[in-house]
Amino acid sequence: MKKIIILFAAITLAVTISCKKKSPDLVSKIVTASYPIITITGDQFVSIPVGGSFTDLGATAKDTVLNEILTATSITNDIDPTTPGFYTVQYNFKNSNGYTAVGTRFVLVTNIDSALDNSGEYFRTTNNSPMNVEKVATGLYKTDNVGGVPLPSAFAITVYFGQLDDSTLVVPVQPTEAGEMYCVNSKIIPTALDTTITWAVRNASFGTAQRTFIKSAQ
Repeated sequence: MKKIIILFAAITLAVTISCKKKSPDLVSKIVTASYPIITITGDQFVSIPVGGSFTDLGATAKDTVLNEILTATSITNDIDPTTPGFYTVQYNFKNSNGYTAVGTRFVLVTNIDSALDNSGEYFRTTNNSPMNVEKVATGLYKTDNVGGVPLPSAFAITVYFGQLDDSTLVVPVQPTEAGEMYCVNSKIIPTALDTTITWAVRNASFGTAQRTFIKSAQ
């Protein structure tokens, strides 16, 4: 009987040791879901003249959860300095757990004279709601109420736009408080009496109607 008990104890001990040896293989690595926070160095929206040059100031990124300072894993640049338009420079960052984030700089290439300034207070023709336009750089502007919604409103969204020539505006796809937004059919019409800006907003929170704004020349 003692031999049986001793044998059973020996088998139990062997199984226990065997399990202990295998247990590390059964433990999965815990991966923290966190994303890098990107800071664009310098202005996110910049303007250069046709034929000019663009100096990339780069971007930085940090993962505050993992306490990591990151280096861009890739940079893409589609700028054509010979052709008016809005272009992008994108910076891609990845943390040690494989989570990525992309930062974007917008570069306007324009033929507009640097002295031209279409800033001021515009009013939407359908409801008289104000839209302030501010010149940021040559041909580059931002507005505080792209949809011309009655104020005050959470949908008074700020966007940047560029003037390519005497009549063409471009409102590129850009991040906003309402998500990604852009405009189509965008034009500016200056006359001796007033200046008209017109576009159709593209965003899930807005309808597709053409929106027209007028600034008096007086």
